[in-house]
Amino acid sequence: MRLSSNPNPPRGRLRALRDPVTITLDGAEVQAERGEPLAAAFVAAGHMTIARSPKFHRPRGPSCLRGACDGCLARVDGAPNVMTCLVPAGEGTEVVTQNRLGPREADVLRMTDWFFPDGINHHELFAGVPGIQNVMQAFARKVAGLGKLPSEAEAARPARRRRVDVVVIGAGASGMAVAGRLARHVHVEVLEDHLEPGGSVAALGPAEARAFASIRSAFDEAVSAKKVVLRTRTTAGGMYGRDLLVVGPEGAEVLEADAIVFACGAHDGALAFEGNDVPGVMSARAGGWLLARGVLVGDSIAVVVPEGGGPFGASFARAIGEACEAAGLAESERPGVTIAHGEPVRVRGSTRTKSVVVRTAEGEQTIEADAVLVDAPRSPAYELPAQAAADLVHEPRGYVVRTGDGGRIAPGVFAAGEVRGVLLDAKAITADADAVAAAVLASRVARSLP
Repeated sequence: MRLSSNPNPPRGRLRALRDPVTITLDGAEVQAERGEPLAAAFVAAGHMTIARSPKFHRPRGPSCLRGACDGCLARVDGAPNVMTCLVPAGEGTEVVTQNRLGPREADVLRMTDWFFPDGINHHELFAGVPGIQNVMQAFARKVAGLGKLPSEAEAARPARRRRVDVVVIGAGASGMAVAGRLARHVHVEVLEDHLEPGGSVAALGPAEARAFASIRSAFDEAVSAKKVVLRTRTTAGGMYGRDLLVVGPEGAEVLEADAIVFACGAHDGALAFEGNDVPGVMSARAGGWLLARGVLVGDSIAVVVPEGGGPFGASFARAIGEACEAAGLAESERPGVTIAHGEPVRVRGSTRTKSVVVRTAEGEQTIEADAVLVDAPRSPAYELPAQAAADLVHEPRGYVVRTGDGGRIAPGVFAAGEVRGVLLDAKAITADADAVAAAVLASRVARSLP
């Protein structure tokens, strides 16, 4: 990537590191901003290939930056199979790539892909041949493993059960809006598996994010006043009746809550096209998250917006120009950005994208690019509400949680925001949060009556 004319910014960044730390990737030192996702530091340093696919050992890179893909899976400080997009960088953090034989960029086991370009079912390879079958099966199982056992056994931690007033799952726009309103009346815990709150809003450019400013400020004030407990890097793992299994840095626990609000948001849209797994292909939302941290995803960037997609692609294209200008980059130093409205057909590249073919209304268009950001329609993250027996309705974008008035799924269980089909629009999110918060409070009152 090009160097910025800013005072001493690292390669691939728009600004100098304010609190730099040194981490390692396969023994090589990488400069990172303390607390930023490890995967973001690797992208900024030009290390796009982090993982390998289990079967064919094809290169994989960060795709979603939210723990929903396997493109940044690696061994971190001796622990295998860690999503590096969800781990903050700290001084001396050691990251080792997995599932490879030889250098990270040139895994020898990739030969399997070359020898069998049309694919292979390893369960049938040499099947029925005495002796050879067992050897082949054992070899296939070994090379398909993602990581070795941890370097050290983790000490057992006691599980616990707690009772709370209200739990909100997700600290995106909807989660923040609902929590901010409920905090005026009850104690609220907000669970967020990312490193910080904000969700999709944090991936929008300044102009688009400004519409959500009042939601964010009210939430931040409630957290500062200790009316809301924000728990980042904490995952809601499953619903068992009214018990919510939660796993975070402190360990596992079961929460019993008077009310549970699912504000899980939506998954990035996943489109089937040739090369959609090549390192450098990301969601436009992931590209926006990186840009907000001053990280450039490439020198030449293609933003592909299929029908129904948005708003992250257009927001990224606007924001990167403003960010480069604010950073003082000359025109020759700025990455090129091309927006194409249509369907991605194929991406050329192996360890890094080289070009993308997009089918537009005018025909196929080939764009030379070392990064491809796809802004496909998002699919509601319905999985946890489904465990709470939510009704689901299928739409072209995926399954949407169907609720009653005020987002009600069941007594004391609610859904808010994109997971139930609300658009990522500040006014829509605010109106929905008002309705859900009112329904939660009414439910608590009703449950307290004899």
